[in-house]
Amino acid sequence: MSIKLISTDFDGTLFAEFENPPVPLKLQKLIGDLQAQGAKWVINTGRDLSSLMETIGRSHLQIKPDYLVVVEREIYFHRDNQYLEDEPWNLSCTNAHIELFKRVRGDLPQLISWVHDRFTATIYEDSYSPFCLIAEKNEDADIIYAYLQDYCRKIPHLTIVRNDI
Repeated sequence: MSIKLISTDFDGTLFAEFENPPVPLKLQKLIGDLQAQGAKWVINTGRDLSSLMETIGRSHLQIKPDYLVVVEREIYFHRDNQYLEDEPWNLSCTNAHIELFKRVRGDLPQLISWVHDRFTATIYEDSYSPFCLIAEKNEDADIIYAYLQDYCRKIPHLTIVRNDI
């Protein structure tokens, strides 16, 4: 059976920022060979599109992903040397997240207070989430993550995404 889809994360798996090259040439050749045989390659990342595109550009990749899934949900496809969005999918995701975030907005003061009463952490909101957090230590992030996982279990369709601290 031939490989039809290659799905990779980006930071810390495919891409190592302080390596030269940041994506090993042997891996690029392997993915490129599989693409030549008909496989499609998708990068799935928590990064937003502009951050990912900038990093891909600085990496001087010899291959191009066929698809990008950014901020854990938006889909873009490669066509004519550019990435075009899957507008119906992305709009549907945006609307679903707006509704979901409306349901949790009232709980944010309690969640923020719980964190600030116990830890030194920076909490902020961005375009993709009403609750973003940077902890001082991984141990703190572990405890906060467990607390937020318990909270998410009470809200249908809500989950938490964790990177590092």
